[in-house]
Amino acid sequence: MAKSSVTYAPPEAAFIMINCEMGYELSVEEELRNITGITEIERTIGNYDIVAKVEVQSVETLRDIITFKIRRIKEVRSTTTLMCLDSTLPMIAQ
Repeated sequence: MAKSSVTYAPPEAAFIMINCEMGYELSVEEELRNITGITEIERTIGNYDIVAKVEVQSVETLRDIITFKIRRIKEVRSTTTLMCLDSTLPMIAQ
């Protein structure tokens, strides 16, 4: 089988690591589900309570989601943002 690579990059994507007030992880997750642009949400164990993936059309929209939506959730203590670069996904020809 021949292998090829296809470059996939949404216009702007980032992972937002979120720390919540203790015991409020589920309520924060529910609020995150209502934010347009968030495509994945995972509760985690370790340095962060929740990781959310955001895919939007511009850096300005990403900034607004983080600043005016995620950080305004009462039980969110802090966020850390990791911007995604272009991803190369291996594709297998059939």
